[in-house]
Amino acid sequence: MGLGTANGGHAERLLTPVFGNGDCAKETAFANLYHDNYSHVYNYVYYRLLDRMLAEDIVSEAFLKAARAFSRYDSSRAKFSTWVCAIARNCINDYFRSQHPSAPIDVVSEDAFSAEDEYPRLDDNAELARKLLATLELEEREIVFMKYFEDKRNKDIADELGMNPSTVATKLQRALAKMRTAAEHRGA
Repeated sequence: MGLGTANGGHAERLLTPVFGNGDCAKETAFANLYHDNYSHVYNYVYYRLLDRMLAEDIVSEAFLKAARAFSRYDSSRAKFSTWVCAIARNCINDYFRSQHPSAPIDVVSEDAFSAEDEYPRLDDNAELARKLLATLELEEREIVFMKYFEDKRNKDIADELGMNPSTVATKLQRALAKMRTAAEHRGA
């Protein structure tokens, strides 16, 4: 579970070991940024992993790493949410590197599609989109998410991922074709 409202408002107590007792201003600033950006970062991670518990763990790890590196954050270079999402992306990559190198992509946690949910219930189209996203590789899912959920241009996606915009366009086209094929096989 994360900090702030996600665990009952204990952000300050959990951040004290990171910031120390003498830096209340940084601690408060970080706690406010955490509160304002938790949902965005959670959604970023969740739609890549499609596993609620794992997403919560990764988001907590990302925010903890961000808290530890907060003195190096430069708001002139990136928004806080972009910075934490980059940290979260690295945490996701670290997680997958620590797992078996070739786990089948279709192995998705059953709770990814459960009806009981502490988060708002999605309509049928969103549920279908989530299932179709599960058929994609992590990088493809990330590109689709950035393009259609974050409404980013190919150039912005390319800059963030360190790719050529034409590579992003090609990967996006292939990912959409995969999703279309999966939808046809599901009878959607």
